[in-house]
Amino acid sequence: MSDLEPVFMTALRDRADGDVRVEPLLDGARRRGVRHRRNRRLAAIGGSVGAVAAVLAATLLVPTGGGTPPPATSAAPSARASTARPSPTPSERPRPPAVPGLAPLTAGGTLGQGRQLHLDTTDATPFTIRWDSADGFEALEVGRYPTSRFGYDLFRVMAYTTGPALDAAIAERQANWPGKAAVEQLSAGGRPATLRWTNDWATLRWQPLDGVWALAEVKFHRMQPDPMPVIGAAEARAAMLEVAASIRYDRVLRCAAQYQLTWAPPGTRVRSCMVELPGLSTTTSLGFEVPSGGVFFVTDTTTDEVKPNKTYAGHPVEEGRDGSQIAIDGHQYTIERGDAGLSRDSLLRTLVGIRPGPATADPLA
Repeated sequence: MSDLEPVFMTALRDRADGDVRVEPLLDGARRRGVRHRRNRRLAAIGGSVGAVAAVLAATLLVPTGGGTPPPATSAAPSARASTARPSPTPSERPRPPAVPGLAPLTAGGTLGQGRQLHLDTTDATPFTIRWDSADGFEALEVGRYPTSRFGYDLFRVMAYTTGPALDAAIAERQANWPGKAAVEQLSAGGRPATLRWTNDWATLRWQPLDGVWALAEVKFHRMQPDPMPVIGAAEARAAMLEVAASIRYDRVLRCAAQYQLTWAPPGTRVRSCMVELPGLSTTTSLGFEVPSGGVFFVTDTTTDEVKPNKTYAGHPVEEGRDGSQIAIDGHQYTIERGDAGLSRDSLLRTLVGIRPGPATADPLA
């Protein structure tokens, strides 16, 4: 279960007797949980691709529960699994703008090139969507608006430029996959793929394009209906092939900050970029690497929940356990130390030096 899910589900239970407007509810839950999960999600983005995988192993999809072993025989898709939770008809979700002049993966582009976004989904109305990009690595997380008829609400895909890098990430994650999984070789998009599954979770490893190695994951769970549909080999296979078929590689979307850093520790450079589009606000987080190799993060959220409790160089800021924040022109900017080892003065000097500006992939330029 992700860090967001308990907050969101608790809020749903609290409102069970009333009319629930899902998007504002999710937006509030996401904003309350974002500080605590970002440090864990991104702490090693600034390191090697293997370090990125280690962080995502702790913060992307970590199946939980008993991990009930799968039955020996396949089962037909359950009729109960086709019932999606009731929800209003959503409007089409926006996407970051396309990047002109940068080749998509289908035309020879490279994962993580320019820290831009080379993965997307064919689902026009995802409940939530998040992209992560660093050199040689990208990830996509999609919360589906209606639940899949195969019993999952959310899927994640990690993609690497080499097979060994992906396999190292899989090895790192397998300790967190409970239960004894069944393994099946099949074909995804005409290419060999390996399916692993239990009644609780499933993964698919395949090479969707030359130079791209990917791992897709789902955890089978439903808030509605209850009980959860029985997951057999047929459901697991169909779910993972559905995920694989929903990924698109034919365009590049922009990951960019709309601010400049007027000061940063000497030798700082941009290392990673993340965009999140859940609810009613947009979040962009950049990882900045310092000469020691450590990384700190600056996040821009299109909302303002800052409650100043300190003043630094004449600027009201909010200092907290996970970072410091400042409100500028209706945006909430958060700086987090990560593993960069920066002093309080360096962090706050960087934070108060933020100036809104045109979109850029390098706010230090």
